[in-house]
Amino acid sequence: MGYRFKAGEKSITEGVRRIAAAEFAQIRLSLSDPSLPLARKVHEGRKATKRLRALLRLVSPVFPGAAEEIAALRTAASELSALRDTGALLEAIDGLDLPGDLSGTLRTALAARPAASAAAHRRLLAAFAAAMDAAAQRAESWTLDKEGWNALAPGLTRAHRRLRKARAEARRAGHEDPVHDLRKRAKDHWYQTLLLRGAFPDVMNGYAEAGEHLCEDLGRWRDLGLLETAVGGLSARKLAAADAETVLTVIASARRRALRRAFRTAGRLLAESPDAYAARLKAWWTPRR
Repeated sequence: MGYRFKAGEKSITEGVRRIAAAEFAQIRLSLSDPSLPLARKVHEGRKATKRLRALLRLVSPVFPGAAEEIAALRTAASELSALRDTGALLEAIDGLDLPGDLSGTLRTALAARPAASAAAHRRLLAAFAAAMDAAAQRAESWTLDKEGWNALAPGLTRAHRRLRKARAEARRAGHEDPVHDLRKRAKDHWYQTLLLRGAFPDVMNGYAEAGEHLCEDLGRWRDLGLLETAVGGLSARKLAAADAETVLTVIASARRRALRRAFRTAGRLLAESPDAYAARLKAWWTPRR
């Protein structure tokens, strides 16, 4: 069944435990696979914690321990941020329309930055694995106060409302913090759509695809921002001032395009009110008799 509830599922507690167990098992599998490079292990581990946090936020109104579990997962994943960001800088260069061999020059300059030792990487991954094992044990006894659709509706409505508010604030803001919040709320919406896609797969898969595009654009906006900061910190010895200016201009343009696409996609996803969205999903969720 994977990362989804069963349509009409009555025991959401059992569903939450089942989904969480599968995510934790995937984390263990990825971390223990000797064929996976470090970047892939970090990517898979962080992605799984985001899915778990979205699951917990969906049921948090009826799960008193949700806030503590979300905080524990966030803290564990944040320890891997530095490892992930290093790879994200090089990935962010892909798709940039840089003249000549400037992409190669930029990659060389960024790759020359000091990096943590392999031993430090292993320690970070070991600490992350231990935190995940502890969380997995706790997840076996996660218990909700309500079941059925009543366990899902409050969190679903709240996530939709938060995404709507985040989009409005990001469009008005003159700084980047609200856009970062929009990216987080978009992740929740996308993952929760995946969790509930069993209700009406034909339609929900379309919502999920749009949510994925939204998160991709906001993720690219974020990664390009990291790249922008890194380029601004390079010395003229590593990257000539003229080259740096060219790169920064291209990055700024790419970030604006990604953000415009994200706002358009979010607008389509938020065409109806949170209550109307939840009511429609409830109708799809309820078993047909």
